[in-house]
Amino acid sequence: MDLHSILITTHLIGVALGVGGATFGGILYLKAMKDGKVDPMEGEWLSIIFMILRIGLAIAVVTGFGFFLEYRFTGQEERLMDPRLWAKLTVILVLVSNAILIQMRKIPMWLGESLSLTSWYGALVFGIIRGADYSYLTFLLFYAIAVVIVIGILSVVKKLYLGKK
Repeated sequence: MDLHSILITTHLIGVALGVGGATFGGILYLKAMKDGKVDPMEGEWLSIIFMILRIGLAIAVVTGFGFFLEYRFTGQEERLMDPRLWAKLTVILVLVSNAILIQMRKIPMWLGESLSLTSWYGALVFGIIRGADYSYLTFLLFYAIAVVIVIGILSVVKKLYLGKK
């Protein structure tokens, strides 16, 4: 297997861990909050999921940097100008910042959850779409709209499931 195949495979593993972790983390957190508190067993499961999210994020960041190096040293610098790549990097930067802010308890959980879920799925979508000839700002506009939609959806789901705002 060549370096590019290794990078792609490893990067996809990181994104899969992130998307899966964000999805199941949101579901389990919602279930844990049904009675208004996170009991010790729920806390253990959430800790495991948050560790998986961190591992996925670390893998995505390291392999993403690996792509930069590969493109630079194999004469593919034009790939570094792809607006889709820069949109994905911005989303990854949001993920890193969001993880730090959640850990420090400096961001409301409703916003942190929404950013995490949207960002992981956004990174996945930006990574797999081909032939989308949009500008960097258009990609970010799609992402911002998706964040607002996810905030709304999660708000409705919580209201219906938890019976409160």
